[in-house]
Amino acid sequence: MKIKEFIKLTKEALGIEPSNKDIKKKKQLQELIEKLEENISKIKQQLSEESSPKRKEELQEELEIYKAQIQKGKEILEKKLKKK
Repeated sequence: MKIKEFIKLTKEALGIEPSNKDIKKKKQLQELIEKLEENISKIKQQLSEESSPKRKEELQEELEIYKAQIQKGKEILEKKLKKK
């Protein structure tokens, strides 16, 4: 997966509007990974407060998706940093 594709999919998942800023792809990727990590913290908090089993299941699925996105993003970033 290319950085551009990852960024697009992650922004869609987070509901972030594309910006007009001319940010380097690596920096943008790092920012998205940080945003995903922040969202994981929020989801974990919601999980601890939630009482509905159905909602807990939804939050757990969302948590797993974010974790997978972070892992993939870090792999892509690592490859790009090694190419320097």
